[in-house]
Order: sequence, then structure tokens, then C-alpha cells
Amino acid sequence: MLDSASLLKAASEHKTPFYLYDLQGLTQVFLDFKEAFKGHKSLICYALKANSNLKILQTLAKEGAGADCVSLYEVQRALLAGIPAYKIIFSGAGKLEEEIKEALRLKILFLNVESFAELKRIEQIASEQKTPARISVRLNPNIDAITHPYISTGLFENKFGVEEKEAVQIFMFAKQSPFLEPVGLHCHIGSQLNNLEPLRQACMKLADLARFLMASGIDLKFLDVGGGLGVDYSQEQDQTIIALDDYSEAIKQAFKGLDCTIICEPGRRIIAPNGVLITRVQYIKHRAHKCFAIVDAGMNDFLRPALYQASHPIKVLKEQTPTQKTYDIVGPVCESADCFAKSMLLPEIQEGDLIAFYQAGAYGSSMASRYNSRPQILELGITKEGISVLREREDFLDLILHELGALEGGEITKQRAYIDSLDRKISALLHARFACTRQIAKQKHKQGMSIYNPVRENAIFNQVGTDLESIYTEILGVSRSLISVEKIGLSGLVDDARMVFGRRAQVLKLNPEELFKAIEARRVDFGFYALEKETLGELVTELIYQRLKIVHSFILNQRWYFVLGRGDFSNPSSDPSRCALWFASQKEQIQPFLETLEVFEFLATKEGVLVEINALALQNLPTPTPILLGNYSSTRRELAL
Repeated sequence: MLDSASLLKAASEHKTPFYLYDLQGLTQVFLDFKEAFKGHKSLICYALKANSNLKILQTLAKEGAGADCVSLYEVQRALLAGIPAYKIIFSGAGKLEEEIKEALRLKILFLNVESFAELKRIEQIASEQKTPARISVRLNPNIDAITHPYISTGLFENKFGVEEKEAVQIFMFAKQSPFLEPVGLHCHIGSQLNNLEPLRQACMKLADLARFLMASGIDLKFLDVGGGLGVDYSQEQDQTIIALDDYSEAIKQAFKGLDCTIICEPGRRIIAPNGVLITRVQYIKHRAHKCFAIVDAGMNDFLRPALYQASHPIKVLKEQTPTQKTYDIVGPVCESADCFAKSMLLPEIQEGDLIAFYQAGAYGSSMASRYNSRPQILELGITKEGISVLREREDFLDLILHELGALEGGEITKQRAYIDSLDRKISALLHARFACTRQIAKQKHKQGMSIYNPVRENAIFNQVGTDLESIYTEILGVSRSLISVEKIGLSGLVDDARMVFGRRAQVLKLNPEELFKAIEARRVDFGFYALEKETLGELVTELIYQRLKIVHSFILNQRWYFVLGRGDFSNPSSDPSRCALWFASQKEQIQPFLETLEVFEFLATKEGVLVEINALALQNLPTPTPILLGNYSSTRRELAL
């Protein structure tokens, strides 16, 4: 999918620079990993560090991927993309206390322990939360991965993991603790591995230690070999890389006889070949002994060449000419290290030409920065359906948004420019909020779930505050409009109804009796009922004798409104809007209203229908055994719930 025609098409539709990912290609590589371990218990945990774009994660989640994470936000990205907590492992030598707490709360598969000090912290947090922590211990086997020193992680000089003696001590300590559950053994010797022998040696050490631990009473369930499989970064694309079948066979042979689930953590191997960086030549700069092609991508966008002296296959996206020249491909950042290739023999380049850097899907966008106040670039995905935006290009406001509060004074025109930028960003965010709401509502509708969730809406309103409540009410109305353009029966003010249901709703002004009949006969989708002291009994009667449903309630312009709908449910008490629990959640709205009434008791029938009556009316209830929800005291003027 990353052929020249597709790259040129993407560049014709989107401003450079950008990353383009082949979603079908990366899916196939993941499936190849699964196939390689077929017949053995295994879990393929994609390493988010390579590229944590949410769409990429979601694509892999649909195929059953787990996630290898090294920060809490990576964990949350994985969850948001649909990877279940029981397939998420949390690695890294410096986990923060709050990260450990949240990981335990989320009940992820396990935490990879990298020191005794970390183990003790995990135990302390687990004891405070009264939740046993599942752990795996990372072994440092002191094996040279034969790779770049920056990405070699399996030697004693590296910060990662523990030596074998300390690993045994950690396991024995964990075995005796009521708050630790040692379930795994882990090893990761480095990245960009193109020699299978170091990996085979590491697996043998892992297997020997696993056998000793299991003989010592440790119930190991997982053996995690890490990731690190390399890819071909050569210009000619003729470098030998480790075949997946050879990789899996070496691991399975090492672990022969061990009844454990094998975990591997590929990242680079999945996403690197399926990502391309597209950049455009801005200037050609000639020197006596050198020629520079200055492109619009910089080292802030693609750090690997500067950080690791890494090379990538490069192609000029135009008809090849017989004339070739030697170029340094450089970016606009004010560093001499901002160089993607030196002395590269390429077809003659002109200003405006497109250059593609292949094998760029891994450690490109995930290592990007905003150096020189350069915004992070666009990310696109390609499938057989076409090209789509996976991450919008950042703009100036993205760079300064969290700094604006510190500004003092400033010219009015500058401040207005900031305000205009903020307004554009707010508009974009609200559009995104609408889109997200619509997607959730569609999913609910498809699954036959109720569109409305009063408790969730109440939580949203509490979060955004009263100033934004009417705006969010309009946004949440998007869900309702999916079913049809709503017909609203109104016993109240039209402006109040439109504030809740939006401008698309058809509002029919009705008296209370007509309103209840219209709901019953389905002539309206919902009723918007303004509760008054004298109409309280009428509402209670309708709630009891008709199958009405309280969808939500609002205080608008000093009026208490109920949104009422037809209650098509087999068990009324199972609906949250008809249960005592729901009404209790509305205490802040109920309290002021009760101040105007002489109400002695606040009751719910055994059917879950909410009623508000005085003690003399008990004999008129449809059930002889009402459930007491709470007592209202006219002297204390409060509702006990």
C-alpha cells in the first residue's frame, strides 16, 4: 500500500511533512507473529513505545493484541484503543507511585519489576489498596545484543532488570507476601536485533531460572522474552533479518517442557516497515564540495538519524533521471545534527521534489518533539478504502495553550489574536466532542442499549460546570437526534426545551394532561414537564399508573424540569431512572425544591417508582409495603438519603 502512487496521492491531498502508515500491512505482520506461535500458549503484546497512535493500537486490538507499556499514559492509550486490561503489561525501571496505584486499580496483567526497591514500593501500595499485585521480574542476563549501545538493554552496565541472584531473592520475598503474586519472568536484551544467537542464549538463561523457580514453589504462568526484532534499514533493502519462524522456534525450543504462556513484545518489526515519512525539498544549497537538499521535516519530527546515526532507505518521488548527484539531506532545525543522510547518491533533486524515508513507522512520531517551536506533524493511515487522518497536524495554539495563563499585559491586538486562536480551538474541540458523542450513541443504538444514561449525564454536567451546562446539553442532544428528529411535548417554556433538546427538535406546547396522553400514545418522543407544587400529585399518579420513565431532570431558570419518556421495560425496578438510587443522585436538585413543600416522607414503591407524598397518603399507594428511601424533616430542612 506504500507504493509511489499512494505516496504521491497523499502528498497531493495533504501538506508535507507527514507520516503515512499502512494499516493493512501492520495487521498482516501482527498476524504473522500469531501464526509463528500457533499451537503454543502465547500473547503478542505490541510495544507502544514504537508508535502509540490510537488508530494503530485500535487496529491491532481488533486482532487480539496485548500491549507492552512503559508509562501510565501508554496504559491508558491501550485501554482507550480497546486493548483489555488483562492483556496489558507495565514495564520500565522508574514507575511512579501514582502509576503503580492506577495500574493496580485497573487490574492489568502484571507489572514488570526491575529492582528490589520497586518491589517493596509495589507491595506497600498493594497493601494500602488491599489488592494483591501480579508481578513479573525482569532478568538482566548480561548478554550483548550486538546492536547500537543506546538500545542495548541486557548487559550489567545497563539500568534494566536484575541479576539472577537478586531475581531469586525477589521471587522468594514475593512468595511470602500476601500482597504480591509472582506470575512471570521477563527478559529484554535490546532492540534492532538481527542476530538470533544472543536472543537464544537469553531464552536459555530465562528457561533455566524458570525451572529453578518452579521447583522452588513459584507458580510461574508467563515467560516474557521482550521484543527487539530488527528490520532492514539498508538503502538497497537487501539486509538479512531474523525470520519469524526461526525466532519462534528458538523460543519454543528453549522453553520446551515449561507449561507457561509465552509473551513477546514486538514494536519495530510491526510498524517500522509500514510507515513512511514524506517531506518536500525547500531549497538546494550548493557548496564547493557539498550539496545540501533542505527539506521541510526536521530532527524534531524524525530523531533517529540524529540520535542513533540511523540510516533509512530514501527515494525521490519522481521519474528517475539518468543524472545523479551526491546530497546531504538536511532539515530546517538550528542544529548541525539535523541531518537525515550524508553523501547520498540520488537522482538530481529540484526544489519542490518529494522525498520518502522508508522504514520510518517506528520511533518517528513517538520520539517527536516541539524543538524550535515546531508543531508535531500530520499522521495519515492508508487502507484499501483510502487515506484518512490519524492525527491532526498541530498548530500554534497547541504549542502555547498551557502557557497563556502566565502572560501579563500585552497589546490588545496580540491578546485578541490569542482569543481568536482559542475560539478556533474550542470550535474544533466541540466538533470533536460532537463526533465522539455520535459514535458512542451509534454503538449504543446498534447494541440495543438505552441512549440515555442519567447518571453519566449528571457526571458530565458536574464536570463542565453550570456555565457550560447548556452547551453540553446541546451536544448530548446529538445522541437523541440519531433516532429521529425529536417531537417534544412541552409543559413549560419553549426556550428551556430548546436548551435541552437543541434546535432540531419539534416542540409541541401541551397542558399536563395532554402531555401525559401524548407520551402514552407515542405522539411525542419525550415529555418536558415543569414541576410545580400543585402538579406534584399529578406527576406521582402518572409515574405510578403509567409506565413512564424519568430520563433526566434539570433546573433551568429556577424551574425544575423532568424529561419523561415511555418506559418500555419489562422490569421497572431495573431502570436507573425509576429507582431510589437515581433519585438520590439528584439530591442537590431535589433539596431546594423540597424547601417549598410540606413533605414528610420521600418514598419509592416496591416497583421502583419514585413518589413524593405525606404520611396521610400512604393508604392510597398501589402497594402496601413501600420502601423507605429517606426522611425529610421540616425542622432540619434537609433530605436524609
